[in-house]
Amino acid sequence: MNKEELILQKLDSMETELKSVRSEMKDVRSEMNNRIDKVASKLEVVNSDIAEMKVNQAKHTGDLHTLEVKIDGKLETLDTKLDSLIENMRDRKVDINERWKIGGIIVSCGVAVVSLILSILTRMGQ
Repeated sequence: MNKEELILQKLDSMETELKSVRSEMKDVRSEMNNRIDKVASKLEVVNSDIAEMKVNQAKHTGDLHTLEVKIDGKLETLDTKLDSLIENMRDRKVDINERWKIGGIIVSCGVAVVSLILSILTRMGQ
């Protein structure tokens, strides 16, 4: 074999290797594209989930604000009712004290009248 044949044989083997390398590169490219597509689809899912979470968060924030306003209103109502109850109890206590005073005055007047009657009767009987 001469040098030209060796060179041609070497070129043929290199061409075969080049074809196999190109084939492997195509396989690697297609695999990379598949993986990139999978990652992109997962990223879209994640982005949609994040968007949904943001919507839910906004909804929950609105609901929380509504509940907070309702609770504040209920607390104010409860505070007003409690103040009213305390004031009513104070008024009742004052009324009860006044009734006892009036009752004491009536009893004292009754005892005075009975004493006066007894004293008049004892003087009449003597």
